[in-house]
Amino acid sequence: MTLPALDIFDPSSYPTRRDEEWKYSDLSRVLREAPKKAMVVRTLSELEAEPDGFVYFSADEAGFDGLQQAADFAMQKSHGRLYIDGNDFGDEDGYLGYQGRGEISLAAGQELVIFEDYTGAFDYAVHSHLRFTLAEGAKLTRVVILDEPESAVSVRQSTVETAPGSVFKQYVFSTGAKFQRFETHVNHAGHGAVVEMNGAYLLKDKRHFDLTTRVTHAEIDGETAQLIKGLVKDTATGVFQGRILVEKGADGTDARMRHQALILNDGAHIRAKPELEIYADDVQCAHGNTIGALDEEALFFCESRGIPEETARAMLTHAFVLPVADAIEDEVLRETVLNFLENASESMEGESFHAL
Repeated sequence: MTLPALDIFDPSSYPTRRDEEWKYSDLSRVLREAPKKAMVVRTLSELEAEPDGFVYFSADEAGFDGLQQAADFAMQKSHGRLYIDGNDFGDEDGYLGYQGRGEISLAAGQELVIFEDYTGAFDYAVHSHLRFTLAEGAKLTRVVILDEPESAVSVRQSTVETAPGSVFKQYVFSTGAKFQRFETHVNHAGHGAVVEMNGAYLLKDKRHFDLTTRVTHAEIDGETAQLIKGLVKDTATGVFQGRILVEKGADGTDARMRHQALILNDGAHIRAKPELEIYADDVQCAHGNTIGALDEEALFFCESRGIPEETARAMLTHAFVLPVADAIEDEVLRETVLNFLENASESMEGESFHAL
């Protein structure tokens, strides 16, 4: 699977609204010129198991050299748990640019849990591309937090190659940035393989987040499930583009996609484009897209019991995205994500509900 070439340092490669895949996210409009190349010295992380059971891997400045080695070490020393820490620093005088690629391959029957935590400071533009390859019966769980500064520009792409009987689960949580796109392409091998791609976004101010997913079913008896939930307020923009392609002969496919979002005030925007493209006959496929407002009855119920409006709104927004995090099997990561969502929900309304 090959994605269109994107070079963060070559403006001629930037997609525009004329590109259908980037219709709602115009990178060329945000980055009008190439960012300055940062002086980066790549050093391999010193691999060791952390107290929480994860092997730590530094991916600062989009540096993914040695990623396979880190994954192998994690499967040997920490029961297959890898923490990727991506911390990008920019400049206060123009954008600094970073770009990197990494690969992880899992052998037959191997299991790996990855926690990717992307943060940063000041003005930077980053493009990363990760490739995951799963052999028969392998299982990869990927939990991603995108907590980048409001001025950041980030495009994070990944491709996933599955195999019969393999399992790929992905959970993405974002608070957006000036421009932020998280894009995942999956080749579904069918024959009992399972793919789950879930996510939640909580956006405020002028932040932009684009979650784009593409899953191709080319073989029989494959399963895909997707649940995306979103919250937007102020003048923020959330984009969800999900496409599931079921090719001719991929009988027995079970593919389901749901996108649910709340617009919390006038001026905020949701651009949603869920798609099913089906060329096989014996399949079970469905998709849904619901965009609405906060439940006024639930808000009234909370206020009638003495809860201030801002606190009630924070509680309800938190409850709306909670089901995505609850599905995470790893207890440490589930708790980490729940804390992140609680803080993001409180930040949305400027009010804490923790003490209630």
